[in-house]
Amino acid sequence: MKFFKDASKREHQNWNKAVSVGFYILLFLLFVNILTYAYNGAELVSSLSMFWTGIIVTFGYQFILNRRSVSKQK
Repeated sequence: MKFFKDASKREHQNWNKAVSVGFYILLFLLFVNILTYAYNGAELVSSLSMFWTGIIVTFGYQFILNRRSVSKQK
């Protein structure tokens, strides 16, 4: 019994792109957080908000890329 369909090659490529963007966003947020902690002694962004930002960016960008791929095929 299958709950999900198999991803196409294009969907795999889109996922890899989205994970890369999400990872770089997390690195940027961590860098900003470290800088503000070094100068002010307080974190600008909480770890929970960094986590959810990374998740939302990754899945959101994958959704956008998949929609663009579908619209180009039509």
